[in-house]
Amino acid sequence: MIFRSTGFLLFALPVLAGDLREMTEAKSAIIQAPDPPSPWSIGTGVMWRNIGQLSVHPNLQNGPQGSRFFIPPAGAGNLSSFANRTYDNGFVNIGAATPGTGLTTNWGMQSDNQISGDSLNLTLSGGSAQTQPAAANDDEGYNAAPYLELSYLRPIGLNLVAGFASNLSLVRLGGRTGSRMDHSLVSIADHYALEEVIPPSAPYSGSFAGPGPLINNEPTTRDFIFTPDGSNSYQFSNDTDLYSLAFGGEIHWQPIDSFNLGLGTGVVLNLADWTASWNASIPNANGKGTSTVSGANDGEDFLWGLYLKGSAGYCINKQWSVEGFFRYDWNESLSNSVSPSSFELGLTGWSAGLGLIFRF
Repeated sequence: MIFRSTGFLLFALPVLAGDLREMTEAKSAIIQAPDPPSPWSIGTGVMWRNIGQLSVHPNLQNGPQGSRFFIPPAGAGNLSSFANRTYDNGFVNIGAATPGTGLTTNWGMQSDNQISGDSLNLTLSGGSAQTQPAAANDDEGYNAAPYLELSYLRPIGLNLVAGFASNLSLVRLGGRTGSRMDHSLVSIADHYALEEVIPPSAPYSGSFAGPGPLINNEPTTRDFIFTPDGSNSYQFSNDTDLYSLAFGGEIHWQPIDSFNLGLGTGVVLNLADWTASWNASIPNANGKGTSTVSGANDGEDFLWGLYLKGSAGYCINKQWSVEGFFRYDWNESLSNSVSPSSFELGLTGWSAGLGLIFRF
């Protein structure tokens, strides 16, 4: 009995061993570990960038039109030198006695009302004045910026991956700002001290050689009279295409299989392709009416920056995921000029992005 049982076991062991080996191999094939995910991924989406604050300094007083912001009436001459002076209601010209004494008989007036106490008052119109355009700002807003991102992230520890990422985005910035310029008509009121001279009744017109009462050829005082006459405007516009290439390191923590949190930082190279122009209504050189003057310029500038990024992602499946992020850029400002105006476009600010990622 014992012999037969022992023989049966010796006969059955090889068979059982073979079956066990086949079962083990089959089970191993069933639970074989999946291939690790690829470290490479590409993503695309849209960023909303809060950048593009435009600051403008018109500086028109430094240009060729600067003297046209104040144009005194022509014909009254310099206050502190001998001159032939023609007014709306009279004249005071150089006379025979002027070179030696500063006095003249060559003067005239139209009305007795022009005499006030011991003063002869003459007026002249035809000038103009306009306030200088002030510095202006265009508040920054949110601008959509499509982007393309490439990253390489591989495991460095439990639930941690790290590597590099690059992001290329394009945003179009448009700024418009302006200043009001108040316009006035300008008149001159010149006052001549009669110094006890008794003027003849008006209308009166003296002559170069006289005879006649003598008064000073130079006014004692001069007043400018400004009469508001509406307003004009200074307008500045800037359009900039900003290409931003961000490159830096990233680390992601994956507390559960379908969710991850990330942190990244690096450098940004910005290419600003810009055009800018201005226009303004400026008084004509003769003080009558206005004309439009303008300027334009364009260029390309490379500007450096740094960024800090925080992100959160959700894995849809092995290859696809979605990611949202916030990024803050510290960038050089775009500074340039459209002669004689100068401008500065701020490129520092927040961005928020949402995109789709494919792992390949």
